[in-house]
Amino acid sequence: MNPETHILLLDVDGVLVTPPEWFGARLLREHPQQTRDFFQTAFVSASTGQSDLKDHLPAFLKALGRDQTPGDFLAEWLASENHPNPDLLPLVRALRTRGWRTFLATNQEAWRTAHLLEVVGLGKVVDGHHASYAVGHRKPDPAYYAEVTRRLNVAPTQIVFWDDSQQNVQAAQAAGWQAHLYTSPADFQQVMGLG
Repeated sequence: MNPETHILLLDVDGVLVTPPEWFGARLLREHPQQTRDFFQTAFVSASTGQSDLKDHLPAFLKALGRDQTPGDFLAEWLASENHPNPDLLPLVRALRTRGWRTFLATNQEAWRTAHLLEVVGLGKVVDGHHASYAVGHRKPDPAYYAEVTRRLNVAPTQIVFWDDSQQNVQAAQAAGWQAHLYTSPADFQQVMGLG
């Protein structure tokens, strides 16, 4: 792997961001059916760029019985997951000083992507993003990997990818990427040649 020829892509949730509990997991525990329906329909639409997440929130909040504005609900959601991985980010910064171009490769809608870059601070450790809402497809859809490869304009084998989902890693490997299952900062450090 050579930073002059290869590009590093990193998943967000479970890799760059590791909150003590996911907001969606709490909602699923408190409102299983409504939350499942939301994430299988409205969220998929927003996270593939077909709609704006905020447009779906009034109906979702009504289903949850929550007396909140969409803006307040979204702010609560985003703040609860503002937990960047303190052990991984320095390693990513170290790779960038060695010349690695680095991008987010994540299933996200537009509001959280902006929050991750601007508030969580990931914009300071990556060169950009290939969030699913902008790509138009979600991992592990083969179309996601094909479109990101096209946008990067490199051979698939020049893409080094880390994700904590085995399914996403296997799909990336099938697309020709050098894909690795993220398990710990120490493993990442070793594989990426940081000593």
